[in-house]
Amino acid sequence: METQQLVDHFFRTEYGKAVSHLTSKFGASNLELAEDSVQEALIKAMQTWPYAQIPDNPTGWILRVARNKMIDQLRRDQKSNNQEVPERAEEMNDDLSLQEINDDMVRMMFACCHPSLSQEYQIILTLKILGGLSIREISSSLLKKEETVAKAYTRAKKKFKKEEIKLLLPPAHEIEKRLDMVLKIIYLLFNEGYKSAEGDKLMRTDLCEDAIRLNKILIESEICNTPAANALMALMHFHVSRFNARIDEHGNAITLEYQDRSKWDQNLIQQGLMYLDRATEETAVSEYFIQAAISATHCRATTFEETDWTSILALYDLQLQLTPSPIVELNRVVALEKVHGPLLSVKEIERLEATQFFEEYYLFYAIKSEMLKKLGNSDEARIALVKAIELTKNEKEKAHLNQKLSDFDK
Repeated sequence: METQQLVDHFFRTEYGKAVSHLTSKFGASNLELAEDSVQEALIKAMQTWPYAQIPDNPTGWILRVARNKMIDQLRRDQKSNNQEVPERAEEMNDDLSLQEINDDMVRMMFACCHPSLSQEYQIILTLKILGGLSIREISSSLLKKEETVAKAYTRAKKKFKKEEIKLLLPPAHEIEKRLDMVLKIIYLLFNEGYKSAEGDKLMRTDLCEDAIRLNKILIESEICNTPAANALMALMHFHVSRFNARIDEHGNAITLEYQDRSKWDQNLIQQGLMYLDRATEETAVSEYFIQAAISATHCRATTFEETDWTSILALYDLQLQLTPSPIVELNRVVALEKVHGPLLSVKEIERLEATQFFEEYYLFYAIKSEMLKKLGNSDEARIALVKAIELTKNEKEKAHLNQKLSDFDK
C-alpha cells in the first residue's frame, strides 16, 4: 500500500482508537491535545515514511509518536499546572491488545454521551472522535450547515473539558440511560459508511465495519444486549450483505432494481435474521427493528418485482407513528409510489417540499425527479435532477445522477 494510502487508511480506521486510548491515559482534559498529537503523528508519517521503511506496526508507531508529543507538550506546561508527566516512550510496547483498544473506545463512547452534554454535542463529538468523520460529513449526516457543526464541535470539546468527564464506564443504571444515544451514533456512523456524503467512493466499508464492531462489543455485555442493539445489528448485516451488488467494477452505483441478487451474501443475511429474531424477544419495538424488518423484506425477495411493497409501506407507517421524521416520510414516498402510483407520491413530495426541510438535501430532489418522471412530467423531473446534482458532494453519486440526466436527452 502506498504511503499516502496507508496514512489515509490509518486516519479512517485508527484515528478514533488512538485518540480514545491517549485520552484514557492522559484524561479528558487533554482530549484536544490528544487529537492534535495524533494529527501531528500522521503528518510526520507522511513526511518520513516515503524515504524510510514503513514500520511493521504502523498503528503502534503512530501511537508512540503521538504519545511522546503529548508528553513533550505536557512537560512544557508542567510548571504552570503542576501535573505529573510520565516518561517519554521511545521504546514503549506498541502491541496494545485488541481488548484494551476496544475497552478504550467503549469508555469513550459512553463518555461522549455524558448527560451533561447536549444531544447535539454528544453526536458531533462521537462522530468526529470515534468515527473520524470530517465536519462536512457530519453536517451532511445531520442535515446541518458546516459552519454550525464546526462551532458546535468546538463548544462541545470545551464543555467536555470543563465538566471533567471521566473515561470510565458509568454505573449500570446510567449505562441504560446513555445506550440509546450510543446506538444512534453507531447508526449514523454506519450510514455514513453505507452511503458516503463526499469523496470519490459510494461506500466506505471501514466505517461500516467499525460500526458493526462497536455494536458487537456492546451486545457482548449483558446490560447492553438489548432488543434495540440486536435490531441495529440485524439492520447493518442486511445492508452489508448487498455491498458486492451495489457497485459495478468501476465503482459506479447499481440501484436496488438492477442489482444481481446472486451477489448478495446469504451468510450475512442469515446472521441478520438471527439478530432480528433476538430483537423480538421483548414486546418493545424500536425504530431499528422496523428498519431491519423493511430491509429483511427486501432481502427475502428473490427478484425486485417480487418485493412486498405493501408490507414495506405498512412498516413505514408504523415507524412514523413511533418516531415521526421528515427522513422517514421521504423514504416512505418510494413505497407509496409502488403501492398507490406516482400521483399520490408526487403530492406527498410537494407537501414535504413546502416544509423547506430538504432544501439542501440532494436525495430529496433525486426522489422528486423519479416520481415526476413516473408521472410523465419530464421537464420538471429534469429540473429536479439538475438540482440534485448541484447538491451532491459524492463524486460517484454525482456521476450516477449525471447518467440519469443524459437519459432525458435520448
